[in-house]
Amino acid sequence: MSGRPAMVMQWYENGSAAEYLAKKNPNADRLQLILDVARGLAYLHTHKPPIVHADLKGNNVLITDEGRAVLSDFGLSQVVEDLGRPTGYTLSNPDFGPIRWQPPEFLENDEEPAMPTSDVWSFGCTAYELLTSRIPYEHRSRDAQVIRDMQKGIKPPGPNDLLAFDSRVGSLLDSCWSFTPAERPSMTDVQARLEAICVS
Repeated sequence: MSGRPAMVMQWYENGSAAEYLAKKNPNADRLQLILDVARGLAYLHTHKPPIVHADLKGNNVLITDEGRAVLSDFGLSQVVEDLGRPTGYTLSNPDFGPIRWQPPEFLENDEEPAMPTSDVWSFGCTAYELLTSRIPYEHRSRDAQVIRDMQKGIKPPGPNDLLAFDSRVGSLLDSCWSFTPAERPSMTDVQARLEAICVS
């Protein structure tokens, strides 16, 4: 041991949410799973000081033995300082999460810090992935094509991908994908809206 703090998590046999839904339980309550993810992010974002996950995607959501979703892989997570800047991290780090889950503002400035609003975009992508078992921008085979779509203001889903779900879900995810970070809902708001959908 190096003497540095380390995070240790429980082992979950069900693996990642993406794998669980594809192979183990495709009939799982997907809305409940994305609500679990929203609650986890809302907890991080309302922590004092706020914590940004910064690498949210289906493979970084694990499924407990009880079939609930929990966040994992906090290797890129950041504490947001009072000045609104994270500590010791910029996007010049080549290990930042995959482009398909990254918010578009990261394309414009390689010094742009991950903020709660960037997690909201990534939440929308992850929720889309868990609901549909498709990755964001699935119709694009190369990251360069995804970047070009983002620069044109094209959002992650295909036009008919969310038709099978409550229209309020599509509307919520669309708001998470605002190209103006300040216009995205907070994760507390996302959680409340999903809770209302789940009980109706």
